[in-house]
Amino acid sequence: MVRGFGLAMLEFIATAARDDKLIGLLRARVEVQLNAYGRVAASGRPEGEHLAVDDIAQLMTALDQGVSVLRLSGIASVDGALMRTGLRRLLDPESAAPNRHRFGAAMPPT
Repeated sequence: MVRGFGLAMLEFIATAARDDKLIGLLRARVEVQLNAYGRVAASGRPEGEHLAVDDIAQLMTALDQGVSVLRLSGIASVDGALMRTGLRRLLDPESAAPNRHRFGAAMPPT
């Protein structure tokens, strides 16, 4: 995730949701994010993981967008370390414990 990408995405979503011509562009933009998280999920997949890569990518995207909603609403500001920890737990809960990271792919920067 590029810093600010989530906020820009939410602004675009709000605009596109009210414009039938932009719905296709919205879908394409969300698919870019899903694909990026899908690549991370596929490359850091632990042995025995039962969730599909696409499912993990959807959960990661939902977390990313939810953090943006919290920030925009002024309720909370999730720092980069907490966001990375949450995303890592989706990828591999067992290795998400402090000092136990074993991911082959780098997490997208926050």
